[in-house]
Amino acid sequence: MLPSHGANPAQLYAQLGLVMPKDTIDFSENVNPLPMPVTLTQEELEQAISVYPHPKGEPFLSEVAAFHKMPKENVLLGNGAAEIFTFLASILRDKNVLLIQPTFSEYEATLRAQNATIHHVNVTNVVDYELPMTAIREQLPNMDACYICTPNNPTGVLPSKEQLTQLVKWATAYETLLILDEAFIDWIGEEHSFVDEAIQNPFVIVVRSMTKMYKIPGIRLGYAIAHESRIQQLEKFASHWHINGIAIALGTKLLRQRAYRAQSIEVARVSRETIFRKLHKMGYRYTKSETNFITFQLPRPEQSDAFFEHMLRKGIVLRHTKNFRGLDGKWFRIGMKAAPQMARLETEMIAWQTIHGSS
Repeated sequence: MLPSHGANPAQLYAQLGLVMPKDTIDFSENVNPLPMPVTLTQEELEQAISVYPHPKGEPFLSEVAAFHKMPKENVLLGNGAAEIFTFLASILRDKNVLLIQPTFSEYEATLRAQNATIHHVNVTNVVDYELPMTAIREQLPNMDACYICTPNNPTGVLPSKEQLTQLVKWATAYETLLILDEAFIDWIGEEHSFVDEAIQNPFVIVVRSMTKMYKIPGIRLGYAIAHESRIQQLEKFASHWHINGIAIALGTKLLRQRAYRAQSIEVARVSRETIFRKLHKMGYRYTKSETNFITFQLPRPEQSDAFFEHMLRKGIVLRHTKNFRGLDGKWFRIGMKAAPQMARLETEMIAWQTIHGSS
């Protein structure tokens, strides 16, 4: 069985019995290719390590509240967004939950651990990507919660504001908790976020991540924004000092880096549009991503397994989609990298195309 997440190249090669090349490039992870804009000084690092952190994560908690222009009572920090999803699963124990597929696999993993009954509706056309609104509306009255990944992982597509607004109205009317995972919204813009709705509406929760934009997957830092009553409900599941001092100190500095965010968005846009042109020329299908990653399909999807292994042998690690419902291993996700790495990816894809053809 292949790893259920990206960013595990050594494990992937071991499970497939392949030798991992020394010059491997991991396109399966999708964090920012730019260097971190700030680090901690030695003094800041020693301070973060040598004293107990604030139990609620100050001063990062206040920094998040100021960034979103809201009271800090509407914010709950997490040891990565993944911890927030475990808190959410805890309040949904034995409940009925709707997932819109394909989507992030961690929702289902955390929910199953709490014996939730999971229901699925599928986006039928991932290229043009429209939420299956009729199917969702039919299901919502019987659901305790619904998860929407916006922008979507693994496709990178942002559902329309109109569709999401309609889902908020339906969820509120049916008293169904609508969980909006905005882990990649940084790559598009705050104007597309539903954080303002979340602080007013007890049936909307927004989950955010610091990992992708700020290149800190090893730190683990995220947060939830919700009505104060929901925050109080969720924080009961948090252990004391669950946000470490290094994460607090670094997160506080990173959230202030507005110029870095703007530069990152532009770099990702240029890289994304360049690979779109290359894929189109080679006859590949691809999703209309607006983030720092895209998902594509070979002209001959039946070659997917052979292509995946071929690229691994060339030191190119793609994110498989075998554990994404509706994609079933016939698509691949790649995170945007620096120009030389993207050029190498293109070279290897062209070489495959030359040998195996497109029809």
